[in-house]
Amino acid sequence: MLNDPITLLKYEYRVHPGEYFNVDTYWVKSPAEVRTVIIDQDHVFTKMVSFYPKNFVIFLEQFPDQSIYRTNYPLRKIQNSDSHEVVFDETQKDVYEYLD
Repeated sequence: MLNDPITLLKYEYRVHPGEYFNVDTYWVKSPAEVRTVIIDQDHVFTKMVSFYPKNFVIFLEQFPDQSIYRTNYPLRKIQNSDSHEVVFDETQKDVYEYLD
């Protein structure tokens, strides 16, 4: 699923109740291509990670007062939209350079 041995989730987005957050995953042809693992969940807290094609990863921590999304690629708000798009071309760096 992931080609890189280590995936760093260095981009963070905070969303508060009432705010809308959506990532346009136009390259995903079927929901079956996305693998989601629920790490922890109860009535007020959720922690999960989703693996998409093209090695895109979203980690979600959801609390009553906010949700925190962490991704391995930066997101950019789509003009005239409430959605975001993944910026794949800005992170084509060697993953090991961040480990120093």
